[in-house]
Amino acid sequence: RGANMAAQRSLALALAVLAQVVAQGAASLRADALMMRRGLSNLEEAARLYERALEDDPGNLDLRLKLADALNGVMRVKTNSNTLVIDKLLDTPANKAIWAKIGPRALEMAKEVQQRRPKDVRAAAVYADAYMFSSSSKGIVKQALAGAASVFKENANRLVRLDRRYDSGVGYALLGAFYTVAPWPLGDLNQAMKYMREALAVAPSRRNLYYVGVVAYKRKEWRTAVEHFERALRAKPGSPTEADFADFMRTESERALKLARAQLQKDELRR
Repeated sequence: RGANMAAQRSLALALAVLAQVVAQGAASLRADALMMRRGLSNLEEAARLYERALEDDPGNLDLRLKLADALNGVMRVKTNSNTLVIDKLLDTPANKAIWAKIGPRALEMAKEVQQRRPKDVRAAAVYADAYMFSSSSKGIVKQALAGAASVFKENANRLVRLDRRYDSGVGYALLGAFYTVAPWPLGDLNQAMKYMREALAVAPSRRNLYYVGVVAYKRKEWRTAVEHFERALRAKPGSPTEADFADFMRTESERALKLARAQLQKDELRR
């Protein structure tokens, strides 16, 4: 009888473990499906499900990477990806509060995976985004001057080295963005345009066209700005991450296009 009871306990324990594994797998699969659908509510729910799955398997690197990716997506949608605009930065108090709340968790998850998978381009991209959001919570200009610039550039260059075409040339786009917004003496609009055109050569996506337009506008190259904002309005996002803030880029392209056309008209009237 003792042996029988021991066998039953072992069976019950095995079934409990199996049930836990199945539940974890189901939660992760549901989160994967939500990530494919995108949208803020789906990304938030995916992050919640990955967190739950990690409670049962905290050392799972795949789950850690997926959680960081979902959290990055939430920040990207809520803060318009901290993207470039022609006349301001997006590190508003409201956006910085979001990055300060979510960014450290995303960075914690992404950093370990990137360190343990140094040749994984997806891990590198998720880490680069998590670092950008987390550090921006303290102010973009302040962080650039405080030393975050070297880490940010290394993250971008790592992406170029691993796969220059990944996410429509996101490594080049990140480098271009850095040189666009960094304060003197770090900023350089010539370097910014160089890298934005590298990204555009990889893929004529909405992000890459919009970014060339933004840099051209800042360089007062109105005709180039007009051309690329017009093209950005017709282009599709090149990836799910671009789609997260595609509507914002459309709105900003429309606004910037009107301003660039007005400036171009003024220049032509002076001639």
